[in-house]
Amino acid sequence: MADSTALALIGAATMLEAFAGLVPGHALIAHCQKNHVSAAVTSLLEQPQTRAWLAEVPPGAAPIGYAILTAPTFPEELVQDGDLELRRIYLFSKFHGSGAGRRLMEIAIATAREQKALRLLLGVHPDNQRALAFYRKNGFVQIGTRSFQVGTSIFEDPVFALTL
Repeated sequence: MADSTALALIGAATMLEAFAGLVPGHALIAHCQKNHVSAAVTSLLEQPQTRAWLAEVPPGAAPIGYAILTAPTFPEELVQDGDLELRRIYLFSKFHGSGAGRRLMEIAIATAREQKALRLLLGVHPDNQRALAFYRKNGFVQIGTRSFQVGTSIFEDPVFALTL
C-alpha cells in the first residue's frame, strides 16, 4: 500500500502531464489542489475497499505512476452489486510501453477478484486515445457515460467495465 504523500504528488504530476492541452490549465490546477493533496488521498485510503499502488523505478524507487481501486462513484444506473472502480491509473508518458502500466492493471484486477468483485469499472477522458486502447486491450467494454468535472470544465467520459 502506497503512502498518501507520494500518491498525492504522483497523482498531481501525472494528471497535469496527461491532460495539459485537453483540459484548461486553471481547471487542472483547481482539480489537483482539491483531489491530489495528501489529506484528500488519506481520506480515500481510509475507505474500506480502497487499495493503492505506486509504480517505481531505480534509483531509489522514484515514483512513475500509480493505481487506486475504490468503491464505485459512478451514476447508479451504471453500477451493479459487486462492482469496484479503478478510480485512477496513471503513468508518466516516458514509461508508456515499459510494462509498468500493464503490471498496475494486473494487480488492480487481481485485487478486485480477491475482494470478490464481479466487475471492475473505470471512466476515461473521451480524447485519451492511448488509454482507451489500453483499456480495450485489457478486455474492458463501454457500458455508458458520466459527467466528470475538472475545475469548471465538465466532460462526458465513457465508462468501461471488465467482467471478472
